Amino acid sequence: MSNVLLVEPNYRSKFPPLGLLRIASYHKACGDTVTFSRGCDPTLRSLKWHKVYVSSLFTYELPRTVRTIKYYRPSVEMDEDIVVGGVGATLMPGYIRQNAACRIITGPLTRARTLDSEPRPIAKYLPDYSIIDDDRWTYQPRESYFCRVTTGCIRRCGFCAVPVLEPKFSYLQPLRKQVQEVDRAFGERQNLVLLDNNILACENLPKIVADINRSGFEHGAHRNARRRTVDFNQGIDARLITKHVAALLSTVSLFPVRLALDHTAVENAYVRAVRLMADFGFRTFTTYIMFNYSDDPTDFYHRMKLNVLLSNELGIRISGFPMKYVPIHDITRRHVSAAWKWRYLRGMQCILLATHGLVSPRLEFFDGAFGATDGEFLEILSMPDRYIIQRTKYRESGAAADWRRSFRRLSASSRAEFLEVLAVVNRSRDKKTTIKQHRRFSSLLEHYYPGGKPVPCE
Repeated sequence: MSNVLLVEPNYRSKFPPLGLLRIASYHKACGDTVTFSRGCDPTLRSLKWHKVYVSSLFTYELPRTVRTIKYYRPSVEMDEDIVVGGVGATLMPGYIRQNAACRIITGPLTRARTLDSEPRPIAKYLPDYSIIDDDRWTYQPRESYFCRVTTGCIRRCGFCAVPVLEPKFSYLQPLRKQVQEVDRAFGERQNLVLLDNNILACENLPKIVADINRSGFEHGAHRNARRRTVDFNQGIDARLITKHVAALLSTVSLFPVRLALDHTAVENAYVRAVRLMADFGFRTFTTYIMFNYSDDPTDFYHRMKLNVLLSNELGIRISGFPMKYVPIHDITRRHVSAAWKWRYLRGMQCILLATHGLVSPRLEFFDGAFGATDGEFLEILSMPDRYIIQRTKYRESGAAADWRRSFRRLSASSRAEFLEVLAVVNRSRDKKTTIKQHRRFSSLLEHYYPGGKPVPCE
């Protein structure tokens, strides 16, 4: 019998690491003792383990993953006793290999004998929900089935890692069977979360919907006097929503409807899908809106506002969630696409900090946060951080008005030059010296770096 430690690095993670949960089931079936934790725990590090498994997620979190691997290395006998897998490890195994001594597993756990000599693929094991049913872990939504019916996606979007991680779109296993296995092993759960990348592309969609209904998640379903929800968490493909599909989905307790408006090429399909879903009674939508890819800030602004206009026209609520594009092999999150500026991306970060990451469908809130026009939007993005985050305070003090007057005096070419200067100053370690080199903009730069020093966000 072995003592096994499963570790998820302490990055932001809403959903449980299903790979680790399946590995837990495998080791328990072997008679091993399994412990799960997040981050670097000194008590666990002081113990000796036969195996330590570390998961990885986004590539920009790989430095944190590497630190976690190194932290637990003294807890095992050999390098190969620390096993690392997951999204980040699959996309950038070389980065981990160069920075930490461990065994790296790439790709999904769909092959036999991936970890040891197990004849059954780890992906076939039921996730061990018991290791996360603990008040210490705050995975959301609580009391949920986390299931996948398909793997891969029929699309080959250049911004997406799925074609690399799961190049083949295929059917995995019946949903009803997964739910029944969880019920037998861990008891009934309240909600259903489906983690498929493009479930509407599956030819078995009518059967999947029937399984959802048979599992107790039909439209209007309740359990313990609480509404039960079905969440297609990775979103549904607006281009595949037809009247027939919308009618099928209306039979289950789907909430919210998650869509994506990644670029203008899908706008017509997106609008049609929203209208169809609204016709079948859906009123709550969450739309992911990508920026910093092939778009520019004006295009991004219009996609955000489109949701506000649709919400008001149709009497529905579309909450927008802007998602900054980061290349799938980036470990810094500092990418700035050709049509964006560093200051614009920083400005978006400040706006979203003030709005808690949400684009409200209420027109007055939208105009207040993002501007009533795309020109106002660009100006807001250009403002110093604190003028954006604490807009009311600085408007009343007159400081923001002083900045605005100076900024508006700049010609279009000078404004573009000033935005580049802001990026240069941001990268500089000696900001005072760099600012002195750009005396032409000294009065404006004083709003961003009073006395040559950055101002902490309030």
